[in-house]
Order: sequence, then structure tokens, then C-alpha cells
Amino acid sequence: MRILFLTKQQYMGKDLLRDRFGRFYEFPRMLALHDHHVRAVCLKYWDDGVTSAAGRQYLDDVEWQSFQLGKNWVAGFFRHFQRLKDIATDLAPDIIVGASDAMHVILAASLSARVKVPFAIDLYDDFESYWATKLPGITTQLRRAVLRASGISTVSSNLASKVMSEYRATGIVRTITNAVCPEFFQPGDKIQARKKLGLPESEKLIGTAGDLSRERGVSTLLQAFQKLARGKKNLRLVLAGRLDRRLPIPANGKVRYLGELPHRNVGLLFNALDVGVVSNRRDQFAESCFPQKFYEMIACRLPMVAADIGVMRGLLAGYENCLYQPENADCLADAIEKQLDTPAGVDISAPTWEERGRDFHELLMEASTDWNSVSPLMMNVSGTRPF
Repeated sequence: MRILFLTKQQYMGKDLLRDRFGRFYEFPRMLALHDHHVRAVCLKYWDDGVTSAAGRQYLDDVEWQSFQLGKNWVAGFFRHFQRLKDIATDLAPDIIVGASDAMHVILAASLSARVKVPFAIDLYDDFESYWATKLPGITTQLRRAVLRASGISTVSSNLASKVMSEYRATGIVRTITNAVCPEFFQPGDKIQARKKLGLPESEKLIGTAGDLSRERGVSTLLQAFQKLARGKKNLRLVLAGRLDRRLPIPANGKVRYLGELPHRNVGLLFNALDVGVVSNRRDQFAESCFPQKFYEMIACRLPMVAADIGVMRGLLAGYENCLYQPENADCLADAIEKQLDTPAGVDISAPTWEERGRDFHELLMEASTDWNSVSPLMMNVSGTRPF
């Protein structure tokens, strides 16, 4: 099939093309491995001072194009839609995929209606929890797009339930969770990992990586660490990722901030730790998300604790001692202390992107087949066309 894949370029503090990072890089790559002709178009929302070539470039057999949105976002999206129509005319896709946020889902739905091909969407999160859906009309257009999509992948089973019950999706709905790169995330030597990262070799280390913000419950982690550190002089907290300016990291020798590590080095960090923490707080986002770091810690066989929110209780069934109540520093401190005193790994297999890419390939094949069987009946049905 010829597949047109639409996504934003910057997310989770990374650049999709420079870092070759995450779900929106891996899915197109895996589709190409299944002998599809994939053209992926990504949009930069923010000027990071690095000029992206608007021309085509090939990465892992995927044909990529990058564009800048510009300062006037409204005009920028309309301009981008015009580009996408030209690209679709040139490619003549068999299916269009909208991923990464509500705007790209809406773009995919609008383009599908214009060029009369099926579209699928990848709900990486509950996009209604993103700030963009607070803009007038965006939530309505998002829900209409989900209703019309031929195929829908959701990052969690909780989100799949919402899509079916609230959005009343008519297409195929399938949960396709996040996954890991096994070349980066696998068990390794703890001492060697600490040496490579410049971490103390003989002390107890707890920590996490990713979005270091209040919204992800990191303030609770800092509070829990302060409680634990009073009675454990050899305990250190190690953090890596994007900082929240509203949440200053304590400037003392017990807290080590490693900055934003290259993705390949996050596996080193997880091998260096004694206990990993998957922090979160109780909100709309957390109810439907699937924390990437959960599977990454599991793949490294790192003893861990996680906030009891969303899908985590189901994932950790039988390992309830690894759960803590969100925004409860005492509960988190107790859970960490138990893991430090009696380390217990979680015997769960972390899926790879190859496996999840195969799932996504199968979803698109089924969605395309189903659409082609009913498309003559749908020709006179108007779609979502905000552009």
C-alpha cells in the first residue's frame, strides 16, 4: 500500500527526525519493513533554531518531509493543508494516517474526505487532555474525526474504552501500546553503567527519566526522596529529562540531574539505578496514558514502583507492592523503601517496536479492506472538512 503518515515533529523534548525517536518514527519505519511505500510528513510547531530541509529525505526506507508551521498558527495550518493536498495528489495514497495530536487527526480526516481514501488515526494519548483542544471547535472536530476513522489505535485499553463508549467510533479499534528498542533497553552491568554516566558506584540510587514536571508527579517524588534521605545517608536521587521551570531541582549533593539524555543512554540510566519510579498524578491525561518508561524499566529488569493510575494496576496485577497512591509522598516513600530493602523485579515481557509495528500494519490492512468494501455506499456522505 501507499501510506501517507502525518505527525508533528517535536514531542517529549525530542526531534523526531534528528533523534529518530519514538512511536511516530517507529510506526512508519515498521510499515516500510512490511513493504509499504510510506511518505511521512512532519510539522515543526516551534522554531528550535535548526533549519529542516523541506525536501524529501529517506530514513530507514521511509520518505520524510519536514515543514515549519510558522508564527501564525491558523494561517500555518491552512497552508500546511494545501501542501498535504498536493502531496496526496502526487502520492495517491491508499490510506492516510493521522498521529501525534488532535490537529493531525483533524488534518487526516479532512484530507481523507477531499481525496476519498480511508484514514486511520493513532491515539498516542487522550488528546482532549492537550491544551490545543481548549481552542474553539477543536474537540468537536476531533470527535467527529474519530467517529469517521476506518481504523483507530489507542495507546491503552482505558483510552480504547473511551473511544468506543464516548466517541462511538465506527471503525476498527485496537489497543497498541508503547514498546522498547531492545538494542537500548536490556539488562546490563550496574557498575559499568554508573561509570559511563559518572554516578557513584557504591551508593543506593533511585530515579526516573522523562518529563520532570508537576503534571507527571515529580514533585511527589522529590518529597518522598527527602523523607527517605533523612534515614538513608547513602541514598541518592538521579533524574534525567526535560525540566519544569516551576519545579526547581534541589541544589545539593544528594540529587543528581543528568540533563536530557540521548534516548540510547536512558537504558544506561535504568541499568545504573537500584529502583526506578514511574511517577504520575491523578488527572485526565494519566487516566488514559501508557508511560513509555514503564516498559523501558521492565526491559532493563529494574525493580520499580509506579503511580496507581490508569492502566498501571492491570499491568502490575500480582505486583501490587510496586504501586503507590498518586500525589501521596508517604506512600511513595514506603514503596521505594520496600524495593530498596527487598528488591523485586516484575516478570513481564516488554514488547518491541517490531511487534507493535506488526500490529499497526495489520490494523491498516484491515481498515483499508473494510473501507473498500463499503466505500461505494459512503460516497455521498459528507466528512469532517474544517480546512
